Amino acid sequence: MAPVQETAGTTMDHQTASLHAGPDGQITPIPDANRQGALLVLVAAVLWGTTGAAQVLAPSEASALGIATARLCTGGLILLAWALASRGTVGMAACWTRSTWALTVVGVGSVAAYQALFFSAVRSTGVTTGTLIAIGCAPLITGLLGLAIKERLTRVWALGTAMTVAGLALLSVPGGAVLVRLSGVLYALAAAAAYSTYTVAGRMLLSRGVDGRVVVGTFFGFACLPIVALSAGDDFTWLTAWNGIGVTLWLGVGATAVPYLLWIRGLRTTAVSSATAIGLAEPLMASALGIFVLGEEATPWTLTGMAAIVAGLAVVGRAGTDAGEPATRQ
Repeated sequence: MAPVQETAGTTMDHQTASLHAGPDGQITPIPDANRQGALLVLVAAVLWGTTGAAQVLAPSEASALGIATARLCTGGLILLAWALASRGTVGMAACWTRSTWALTVVGVGSVAAYQALFFSAVRSTGVTTGTLIAIGCAPLITGLLGLAIKERLTRVWALGTAMTVAGLALLSVPGGAVLVRLSGVLYALAAAAAYSTYTVAGRMLLSRGVDGRVVVGTFFGFACLPIVALSAGDDFTWLTAWNGIGVTLWLGVGATAVPYLLWIRGLRTTAVSSATAIGLAEPLMASALGIFVLGEEATPWTLTGMAAIVAGLAVVGRAGTDAGEPATRQ
């Protein structure tokens, strides 16, 4: 799905079209806009779900940090170039005003940290466990952070999130090819916190009128700087191999640039609590690829867990349209 083109004059029109004034004068989202936003977040999550499987195809000498750096630099520079081409330097400066620069710094740092921590978790404790923990813990963390920006946590959201987390737990029941290492678990938990942090920072910048393309372009473009510094001295000769080039292009374009453009557009009308719960489609996709593409064992627990995640995602998506999420904007 191609990102919708916007101009400086139409950005606010799109935002206004997805909102309406309630009887108390507050502005709330129109349900159809919420459904569209949830769908965009879902498609993004499915594309993210290919990340772990793609990493398996990279040359064996590629380190976790090296893969994270290659992915972020490729996708981040594409997003930055897209933002500059569509909004120009004046538009990009919106992330560095007195009221937004702190959120921008937090977002940039969190994006860089997530990439390094996620790939380290996957390398340490496996694709399945690393992805399940990193993404599975994010809804709870983001939901709590969402309270800080006055977003409501509804009972329906809690039910849907509980169903998806239960499904994730079933995916990790012994009997399949699941590997658990403490170091990997800690990396994954830290990755979940980083993911939740930049999700909330992005949502707050959107609520302050910053264009979505500017947000992702700034977050991911400037996040290249710290991660390149971290990977200094790493061996990148694997990038000369055909599978190294192919994996880097897919991770940068198909699993970063495209899904994050969809994600930030969907986040405009989707509460961060719902967005991260919908993001649990990522480990679902990762598990499906493991079973049907990589030939991993599918146990009854695995299939039941996948069904529970699908059901939970449906409930969370419904919550985002019926419960008045995201929080009202003044």
